[in-house]
Amino acid sequence: MIFDLIGKILKALFDLFVMLFKLLFGIKQTKTISLETRNLIEGEWVTINSELKNHSPAVLKHALIKADKSLDNLLKEFVNGNTMGERMIAAKEKFTPATYSAIWSGHKVRNSMVHDSGFEPSYVVLTKAIEDLRRGVRE
Repeated sequence: MIFDLIGKILKALFDLFVMLFKLLFGIKQTKTISLETRNLIEGEWVTINSELKNHSPAVLKHALIKADKSLDNLLKEFVNGNTMGERMIAAKEKFTPATYSAIWSGHKVRNSMVHDSGFEPSYVVLTKAIEDLRRGVRE
């Protein structure tokens, strides 16, 4: 419980630092997302956050698929591409290198889970992949 609070405080401080860094060093978003997409993504993350409270592997897998789709919905607003992979490549300059690497990691877990029979990611792998994708959506 105390660790959750400390984690949330540290996350808020990190987000504030990133925002200030972008403001100070001129990293700007060239386009804003539509209200429709913003509402869609916010709704998806309400569901994802709720599913993260459930430790069932099936529910967490669903949350990961939803998180991946949420990032893809956002990417569609900014870049072209026929697949999410193509859109992620086209969006490389829109992310910091660390975030870009993180979203690829999250997306790869999702792809392995969906396409590789027998791939059963652990709770830790699933939650990290979801957080990596969340990082991309936030940035």
